[in-house]
Amino acid sequence: MLVVTRKKDEKLIIGNEIEIQVLRIGRDNVRLGIKAPSHISIYRYEIYEAIKQENVTAVKSQIPDKDTLEAISRTTSNTDTNTE
Repeated sequence: MLVVTRKKDEKLIIGNEIEIQVLRIGRDNVRLGIKAPSHISIYRYEIYEAIKQENVTAVKSQIPDKDTLEAISRTTSNTDTNTE
């Protein structure tokens, strides 16, 4: 992790495309402005983690349980046998 000290209105550049500027320094927080191309998604960390968890949940909900897989397998086997 890179740790830097910046004052109000100072900036950081990441690569050639992302610019981060310190807009305001408060007592318990810092307000940052971020300029990046539209193809780069920017999320607060907690939102990013929630999105990742939702994606994992969505994928798991699409994976059939063992009984369902066996039923599909039996149905497919019966169909293959009947077509021969």
